[in-house]
Amino acid sequence: MSDGVTQHYGSTGIAERVLAAVAASGADPGQLRPEMLFPYDQLHARELKATEEHVAWLAPRPDEHVLDVGSGVGGPARFVAAKTSARVTGIDLTPDFVAAARSFTERCGLADRVTFEVGNALDMPFPEATFDAAICQYVAMNVAGKEGLAREIARVLKPGGRLLWSEAVGIEGRDPPYPLPWARSPETNHLTTESGLREALERAGLTILEWRDETTLQVEHAHEARRAGQTPSPERMMANQIVMGDDFLDRRRNYIAGLEAGALKGIAILARA
Repeated sequence: MSDGVTQHYGSTGIAERVLAAVAASGADPGQLRPEMLFPYDQLHARELKATEEHVAWLAPRPDEHVLDVGSGVGGPARFVAAKTSARVTGIDLTPDFVAAARSFTERCGLADRVTFEVGNALDMPFPEATFDAAICQYVAMNVAGKEGLAREIARVLKPGGRLLWSEAVGIEGRDPPYPLPWARSPETNHLTTESGLREALERAGLTILEWRDETTLQVEHAHEARRAGQTPSPERMMANQIVMGDDFLDRRRNYIAGLEAGALKGIAILARA
């Protein structure tokens, strides 16, 4: 499973492609700031809008240490550090993502507050009770053992630590169209149902504080982009293609089609260890 996920997301030259896109937009990559990367480094549903809302929901404080599970190229981690002054550690299975995340973070002048590790989220190299809060945004669709993932996050959270978890879930008896943003085939797609996800989190010892169905928000977000003439465009979907591959538009369309057809839902959860 790990090899399949790494192959799905990994590609060389991510940092170079993104910096070239920043320059093409008229910005100076030699004076890089986190917000200059936001069109390219928010790789989950609703992109920056979701990050803004979810981080506000989690409410990290400046004196806290936040874990970003499945940190990708580091966009949400840099957002947290830049907007809240919290310290952030990201972990991701894909070495190409981590290399890009480190490069961007150093160029943004945030390397003293944000670090990244290559590692498996099911067996993280951190002691118990290390972090005050954690985010896990649209990662678990690639993980069959969701209870194990939740349990490992709970292990490294301090007692009372908060977790913001977002995930696409499936609907019993309905298959989504492929390829999807996180899986080009069923082999790397590990959807659960809403009830299955709730059970996994609770069995892992997490207390669910709030549960949000963001399906309608995600569909409306896609429709707004379409009405604005932003699909495809360098400012929006093409930006994610730079990191995620040339077929990302098709994968994204399939995801929205799955939401609209009732084969998928987008869920966000605030929980406590």
